[in-house]
Amino acid sequence: MPDQAEHPAARRSSRLPGPWADALHPSTASSTPCLAGESEVESIAPDRAVPDQYHNPPPKSPSRTSEFPESFHQMTTSNEKRFAQLLSEGVHRIRLRTSKPIQVVQDDLGVALGRTSGSAIEYWRKGHLPPRLGDVEILARNIVRQGKMEREWLELFLQSAAHPGPGPIIEELFPASSQEPRTGLPGAEEQDAYEAASSPFVVGPPITQPRRFFGRSFELEYLAGLWQHAPLQHSVIIGKRRSGKTSLLHCLRRFAGPPLPQLRPGQRAPWSDKALRPRLVYVDFQDARMANQERLLRHILSGSSLPVPEPCDLPHFMDVASEHLKHPTVILMDEMEAALMNPDLDQRFWWSLRSLGSHAAAGRLGLLFTTQLAPTELARTEQRASPFLNIFGHTLILGPLDEASARELVASSPVPFQPDDVGWILAQSGCWPCLLQILCDTRLNALQSGSPGEDWKAQGLARILPFRYLLDE
Repeated sequence: MPDQAEHPAARRSSRLPGPWADALHPSTASSTPCLAGESEVESIAPDRAVPDQYHNPPPKSPSRTSEFPESFHQMTTSNEKRFAQLLSEGVHRIRLRTSKPIQVVQDDLGVALGRTSGSAIEYWRKGHLPPRLGDVEILARNIVRQGKMEREWLELFLQSAAHPGPGPIIEELFPASSQEPRTGLPGAEEQDAYEAASSPFVVGPPITQPRRFFGRSFELEYLAGLWQHAPLQHSVIIGKRRSGKTSLLHCLRRFAGPPLPQLRPGQRAPWSDKALRPRLVYVDFQDARMANQERLLRHILSGSSLPVPEPCDLPHFMDVASEHLKHPTVILMDEMEAALMNPDLDQRFWWSLRSLGSHAAAGRLGLLFTTQLAPTELARTEQRASPFLNIFGHTLILGPLDEASARELVASSPVPFQPDDVGWILAQSGCWPCLLQILCDTRLNALQSGSPGEDWKAQGLARILPFRYLLDE
C-alpha cells in the first residue's frame, strides 16, 4: 500500500465515489486498474487540502449507474462469498466450454476489464467484490456469452454484487422473448454454424436440434394438443434408459420457440399457429443446481418470464406464479426419479406444485415429467409425492421408431448406404433411435476412412452391446 494511503485525507478519499475522486484530482485521476489485493485509492499530496464540499458530497442522481450505491459498501460477508462462488462457477463453465486452463480464462476476463492479467479475477474469487459497477457488468456480459450461463445465474450474480438496476443488462442478454443468451450472432446463423460443426449422427448426448430429431410425430402432436386450450393438462412420458425421453423434451421446447428452429424439408412442427404455442420450461433433475429448492424455483420463474421475488421461497413463489402467470406455460421435468430422491424437494413443494397445476394458476400451467416407472409405482415408493402424481392423466410410452422414420434417419447420412447395409442396420437396431445413431455412425466412419469389408458390423455390434436391453421385450 503506498505511503500516502495512510494520510487521513487519502483514507477519506478512498471512501468517495469515483466522480468525487475525479473532482479531487482532475489532472491526475487514473483509470489504471489495481492488482488483486491492492486498494483503489487516489493519491493525494499531504499538503493538499480536501474541500469541505467533498467531505459531504451531494447525493448522486438516481439516473447515474456508473458507480455502486452506498449499500454496496455495506455488503455482508455472506454476499461476498456468494459473489465469489458465482464468479467461480462462471469461470469453470467457460473452462469446460473452451478447454482453456483456468488461468487463461481469468486472464481473458481481466483483459476484457482493461487489465493486463487475471489477478483481479483470482482475487475476487477469494471473497472480494469488484470496486466498480462497470466491472461487474463487463464480467456478466463476458461470462454469460462465453460460458452460456443461464438467466438465473445472471440474476443471482448481479444481486450478489448489489447492482442497483439489473433489469437493462438482463434484458440485453436475455430478451423477454427468449431464455437463451444473446451471443452476437443472429439465431439462424448461430444454429447454422452449430449444424455445420456437428457430426451427422449424434451418439451419446440427447438430440437438441429439431432437424436432427426423427419420428415421434404422434407423441409431439398428442402433447401439443393437450396444451392448446385451458385448462392445460398433465402428462407422463415413460421409457427405458436411452429410449429418447430427454431428446423429446429438448425438441418440444425448441419447436415451441422462440426463435423457431430450422426444420428438414417436409418436416412439420407440432404447433402451426403461433398463438397456440405455450411457453416451455425445461428442468433437468439430474442437474445439481436443480437439487436446491430456491434455485429450482428461480429457474422456473425466470423460464416463465415471471418476476423473481426476494426471498424466493415457496410461499413467495406461489404468490408470483398464481398472480402473474398469464401465458400458457408447461414445466418439462426430466428424470422424476432423481427429483423424488431429493430431500430438499419435500412434501410441501410437491403439494404446492399440485395446487398450481390444479387450480391456483387458473388452468394456465401444464406439467410433464419423464420416468422409467409408471406413476403408480412411483407413488408407492414415494408417499410424500403421491397426491402430486395423481393429477397426471395422460401417459405416453416411448418405444422404437416406426420403420419409415428409422429409414429417414438412416438416409440422412451424407454418404448413402447400400440397401443391404440399411436393412442390416434396421434389423440390428430394432429401430431404436439410440442404436440407429450408433450403427449409422459406425458405417459412415468406415466409408469415410475407406475401410474395406464388413468389419464395421462387428464394431457396431460391440458399440451397441451396453444398450441391447432396449431390444428385450
